[in-house]
Amino acid sequence: MHQRILIIGATGMLGKPVTQQLIKDGFEVTIFSTNKAKASKIFPISTIIEGDMQNAESIRNALKGQNSVYMNLAIPTNAKKTDWNPERDGVKTVVTEAKKEGIKRIGYLSSKISGYGNWWVMQDKRSAVKDIKSSGIPYLIFSASVFMDNFNGTQKDRDKINVLGKSKVRMFYIAASDFAKQVSRAFSLENDSSYTFNIQGSEAFTISEAADVFVKNHTKEKLKVRKAPMGLFKFMGLFNRKLSFVANLMEALNNHPEKFDSEETWEKLGKPTLTLKEYAKK
Repeated sequence: MHQRILIIGATGMLGKPVTQQLIKDGFEVTIFSTNKAKASKIFPISTIIEGDMQNAESIRNALKGQNSVYMNLAIPTNAKKTDWNPERDGVKTVVTEAKKEGIKRIGYLSSKISGYGNWWVMQDKRSAVKDIKSSGIPYLIFSASVFMDNFNGTQKDRDKINVLGKSKVRMFYIAASDFAKQVSRAFSLENDSSYTFNIQGSEAFTISEAADVFVKNHTKEKLKVRKAPMGLFKFMGLFNRKLSFVANLMEALNNHPEKFDSEETWEKLGKPTLTLKEYAKK
């Protein structure tokens, strides 16, 4: 088992449950964060190393003594194509420094929609996977569908669940807590093989269908679904970089076809157990 793992991106919506699960399962976790105070509040008993992904020496120092590294990254919604970003430039730096430090395995959260279109964000996500696969270091790529947790995060605005455009495809929603268990099991695999794991739940919904299920079964507060036309967001995106980012992302989610292909993942890492209805009630 690769016991010592450096986590980059531990405090976010998806990084937090993965990190908590790894700690629970006995891994020696070190957290690399730009905000040590924030990370220490979330993970008070873990080793926290404050650093910057744009600084190669900072990455190199954090990797010393580690067996593995796991990355949960996101491009800022206000970023431009020419800006430094963690999924393109940050991954390159981590790969370079991981080779120098003799890291035995690299884990990385990717997305199933990264194969959609030629938007520069998707190109950068594909570039990150390519750099990891060509590094010569055994890897664990997690190609994930949509997470239920978005309904408590990016899609929630006070008492509204936002749905942008018309969703034409069904996606296999999965809870981050189930994904966290799969990541932990993946790092527990004894051999040094490389894997690309397809990460999906057992139920498929369009975004609109999923929003309706979540709102109907959510018990903490009364919610409503708020729908907005894609054309309006694209127009406003001409003047607002963040809205442009959101429109492009939702267009990919609404249109990228997704087939079920997680049989091997379930066989090796276990089947997700939480349904969207159960998640909403929790």
